Amino acid sequence: MKIVTLTLDQFQEELDVRFSQMLQALRHTLPPTTEAEYLTTKQALDFIHLSKPTLNKLRREGRITAYNSSDKRVLYKRSQLAAYLEAAQQKGGKAIC
Repeated sequence: MKIVTLTLDQFQEELDVRFSQMLQALRHTLPPTTEAEYLTTKQALDFIHLSKPTLNKLRREGRITAYNSSDKRVLYKRSQLAAYLEAAQQKGGKAIC
């Protein structure tokens, strides 16, 4: 076993190098971050480019499902909004079918 003596600055530099290597290795092994599955009303409006009254109408008509969170926010499932947009495009490009 080899004993090495380091100054505090050398030790800190060695730690920085090792942590940098570990973080770089982790970045290559972790899956890419995915977007949030549930969107707030504002995020949903930005995602589907509709007005709030139109989104509320779609929700009332049952075309888009809204979920209530524990903090009383209304949330929308990103995948469902994307499916709605895709269906609307197939029916002629109008967002409100």
